[in-house]
Amino acid sequence: MGKLSELFQKNKKQEEKKTSEASKAVEETASKGSVQNAESATSSSEKNENNEQSAPEGSFVLGVQDVFELRHSKAVVVVGRVQGIVKNSMSVYVSEFGADDGAVYQTTIKGLEIEEKSVREAVNCMVALKLDAPQPMHVRIGSIVHTADATTKAAHDAYITAIGDTYVARKNLDLAESELEAMSIADLAEAWRLFNWFHANKNIKESEEEKREKQQKVEKLADALCRKILEADEIYTIYDKATGEPHLFSQTYRQEDGSYMCSHPDIMLIPKAYYQTYAATYPASKFEVRKIENGEEKNGIRDFLGDAFYLNGACGALICSEQTSVDAEKLVLKPDYGDTPQADIPVTNPDLVRWMLLIGQMGRPESPDAELVYRLYYRFMAKELMKANFVIPMKTEGETPQPDESGRTVLKKDMKIAFPMMPGKKDRDAVRMYTDWKRLRKVFDEEWNGMIQPIEGMIETFDCAINVTEYPAAGCYIGKDMFEEIQKIAQSAK
Repeated sequence: MGKLSELFQKNKKQEEKKTSEASKAVEETASKGSVQNAESATSSSEKNENNEQSAPEGSFVLGVQDVFELRHSKAVVVVGRVQGIVKNSMSVYVSEFGADDGAVYQTTIKGLEIEEKSVREAVNCMVALKLDAPQPMHVRIGSIVHTADATTKAAHDAYITAIGDTYVARKNLDLAESELEAMSIADLAEAWRLFNWFHANKNIKESEEEKREKQQKVEKLADALCRKILEADEIYTIYDKATGEPHLFSQTYRQEDGSYMCSHPDIMLIPKAYYQTYAATYPASKFEVRKIENGEEKNGIRDFLGDAFYLNGACGALICSEQTSVDAEKLVLKPDYGDTPQADIPVTNPDLVRWMLLIGQMGRPESPDAELVYRLYYRFMAKELMKANFVIPMKTEGETPQPDESGRTVLKKDMKIAFPMMPGKKDRDAVRMYTDWKRLRKVFDEEWNGMIQPIEGMIETFDCAINVTEYPAAGCYIGKDMFEEIQKIAQSAK
C-alpha cells in the first residue's frame, strides 16, 4: 500500500487534538437531518432503506476530508470518516456530491489504513483509502466514496459531515483564498450554515475580538459565495405559482413589547447540485424550482437578482437554507439615480410590491395565526401604497409631448387619451395601474405609453386595479371604500 501512515497520522492528530468537540457537534447536526430539505426529498423507497436496522455487509459511505496524490503512482489517497463496512479490493464509486457538474467515477480500493496500521477492513471510523486511478479522477473535500447501494440520505449525511469536520471543526472557517476558490456554491453555503450553528450552540461567552474575527471569516466566505453565484452557468430559485414571481421567505415573530414583526423577505437561491432535492421538497402544485441561466454575457443571474431585489422588493437571498442569507446589495448594487433627470428615472415600487406578493402568496387566511400575519402585511402595504406612483397605460392621438426636467408632461388641449378600463365594483369602472414598466409591458405592447399617477389622483373617479396580469394574486384591487380604510391605516402608522 505504500507509506500512507504519515499522511494519515498527520490528519488524525489534527482531528483528535483540535476538533473533537466541534466534530461531535457537526455530526449531531447531520444525524438529525440538519438540512431538512434533503431528508424530506428522499423518496419513500429510500426512506424504507434508511429505516433498516443495519447496512448490508460491505456497504458504506465516506465523506472525503483530505486528498493526497502519491508520487510515481496513479493512485490517490483519501481520508475520511466511514459509515458502514469498507473492505480492501472493493469496487466503489466516487461522487462529487456538492459540485454542480460533478462526475461519478468507478474505482477499486487498493489498500486501507487506520492510524499507522494497514488493515483489510474498517467499520465506522476515520480511515485512509488508497483508490486506483488509472484515468484522471477529480476527488476533492466533500466528495463521497460509496458502494452502489448507498442511499441519497446516507451520501448527503456523509457530505455534510465532511464539510463540517473539515472547514468548521478542524479549520474553524479560517480558509485561504485558494481553498474558497476550490469550494462549490453548496460547499460554501453548508460550511457557513454549520459554522453559525456550531457557534450558536457552544454556550461559551465570546469576547468582542472573537466576535469580530468570526464575522470577518463569515464575510470572507460570503464574498466568495456571491462571486461564485454571479459567475455560475446557472442557478435555481423557487417560484410561487400563485404570483408567478420568486417566492418570498419571511418569518413573523412576537417582540418583547407584545407587537409583531416579520423578518426581511428573501428569495431562495439553489445550486444545480441541490436541484433534485429541492424539486422533490416543494410541492409542484404550489411551487416551481426554476433554472436561471447566466447566458454568454454572464449577466442573466445578475439581471434576475436585480429585478427580484429592486422591482419585487426582496431584501436579500437565502442560499440553500434559511440559515444562510446574503443582503441584496452584496450581490447586486442598488441603482443610483443621483445625477439622473427626474424624467429618466424608471418607475419602481419595490417597498409596495414586497407586501403585495407576500399577501398574494398567503391567499385567504384560514387560521388566527394566518389572519394575524395577513393584517401585518396589509398594514405595511397600506403605508407604502400611499407613497407610491404608478404607471397607467395610455394611448393618445398624435405624438405625446416629451416630459420636462421634473418629469411632468403637459398634454395639448383637446388631445384624446384612451386608458385601458375594466368593469369594476359597485357600478364603477376601474383603471389599470402598474407598479413598474416591466409589469406593464407584460400586458401592453410598445403602442402604449404611460402616465404616472398616485392612486389618490384617480380614486375619486375610478377604482384602481393594480398589476393586472395572468396572476391575479400578484395584484390588488382598490375601491374607494378600501382606499379610505388604507388612508386611515397609513396615518395611524406614522
